Amino acid sequence: MSPRALVELLLGRMARVSGRALRPTRSGQWILGLALAVGFAAMNTGNNLLFFGWGLVLSSIVVSGILSESTLRATSTTALPAGELRAGRPGTLPVLLENDRRVPAFGVGVSFVFTDAGGAEVRTGTTFELRLSPGMRRTAAVPWTPRRRGTHRVSTLRVATAAPFGFFTKERIVDATRLPPGLRTALVLPERVDTRALGRTLWARLGETPAGQAGSGDEFFSLRPWRDGDDPRRIAWRRVASTGRRVVREQEATRSREIVVALRTGPGAAPERIEDAVATVGSLVEDLLADGHAVGVVVPGAHVLPGQSHRQRLACLQVLAEWEPREAAPAPITTGAALIVVSVGAVDVDDADVVVAPIQRTALPAVAT
Repeated sequence: MSPRALVELLLGRMARVSGRALRPTRSGQWILGLALAVGFAAMNTGNNLLFFGWGLVLSSIVVSGILSESTLRATSTTALPAGELRAGRPGTLPVLLENDRRVPAFGVGVSFVFTDAGGAEVRTGTTFELRLSPGMRRTAAVPWTPRRRGTHRVSTLRVATAAPFGFFTKERIVDATRLPPGLRTALVLPERVDTRALGRTLWARLGETPAGQAGSGDEFFSLRPWRDGDDPRRIAWRRVASTGRRVVREQEATRSREIVVALRTGPGAAPERIEDAVATVGSLVEDLLADGHAVGVVVPGAHVLPGQSHRQRLACLQVLAEWEPREAAPAPITTGAALIVVSVGAVDVDDADVVVAPIQRTALPAVAT
């Protein structure tokens, strides 16, 4: 093991035990180098002035540590329920900051560390508060642009400060077990792609079905008594002649067919194309629901029946967000529903009414670490 890896391992274990992490900033590295240089010079020459300067440097480091620890102890953080998070779209994670001590806190930064569905560690951006006065409560938003859909588990919540001199960044590490159970995970919904024009084209192609009730349509539905305000052109004169009562014709209303959007992947499909297909399915479901259609979704191993309730959109997107590529038997399709298949690779699509190719997602910029 290299010396650097050994130092990082020791620092990591110390951080887990103490709940603190410390790393020097660029100016801090210069201060440490200056302290070493002045210390060696003072010991070799015996110059009192050098000893005095060395003492000032060391005391500034000690004071920095004491004041930064005071800031961390004065700041308490509480995670709050997050709003909707989408892959590839900037979002925020709200936190409540509170100074419950008699001393002010300066330069407080808050961030999260997540573990995504693939086991990789993901760190959010940092929200920064210049000053928290004693007794002050403030809601802040931690910026985060998720790069991957799925359930992200909170690893740690970190409160950091570089106050007062900026020599070191000290962090207080709050383990996920100290958070409320409902706030230990964050669900990131699939990325959004533009399928609005595609959704309208598909709806026009799939057509409509009889609604089983009176309305505007082309087919005859029933006869009913005349009411004030009815159009005289709709009077059934033959029935009036035979019965002596005025009645009008009603036409049968039409409605769009129930729609099921299915995701099918073949062997050897590239992961990027699978993610494009997931984003295409989710966006189609959203656009069709927004147009007033009853929509469901089918993925290998899971499905949501067609519906139009206000919870239908989130139910479909949650299934897509949590789905991982695997081989499973297709879920049953509702009888009479139109089937739109978004396919990747060589798959059987003989039962589909429409087959759609995945729409490529917008590439995310690289994240500097």
